[in-house]
Amino acid sequence: MKRTSLFIISLIVLFCLLCFLGVGIREKIKKAEEVKKSTKVIIVKQLGGMAVLPMECGDKNYVSNAADHIIEGPVEKVESKWNEEKTSIFTYSDLLIENYVKGNPFESNKLQIITPGGTVGEISQWVEDQPIFHQGKKVRIYLQETNGEFSIICAQFGFEEI
Repeated sequence: MKRTSLFIISLIVLFCLLCFLGVGIREKIKKAEEVKKSTKVIIVKQLGGMAVLPMECGDKNYVSNAADHIIEGPVEKVESKWNEEKTSIFTYSDLLIENYVKGNPFESNKLQIITPGGTVGEISQWVEDQPIFHQGKKVRIYLQETNGEFSIICAQFGFEEI
């Protein structure tokens, strides 16, 4: 009888412990999913050289008027990585939005901007006209939204350090 009671108590304690740990794990998974949802990914579309960019891109009034969103904030992190095929390098720049100059605020104040080019180890890939972000610098970015996707207007002309 004593063994049966001890066994039942042990099972109850084990069950409570597993439930407690399971809730903790579920909360961590839920929090990770919320973070993932709260980070909006902006892919900067790769453009060719200057001959491809409209001549108006050199005019700040054109860039400002054409932008759907103008945002400002510091670059928190910059990291370059190879793509899966190891044929191209992309740079991932994390930005904290501190100010919305134009347009409605996003669901999150964090963005990740992906630009072609960068340096991994001793190998660099440079893509003409792409903005280059530097960790710790405050920037203003002019964004255009097309079919739910974002791009920086006029590539490097739609970006400035402030």
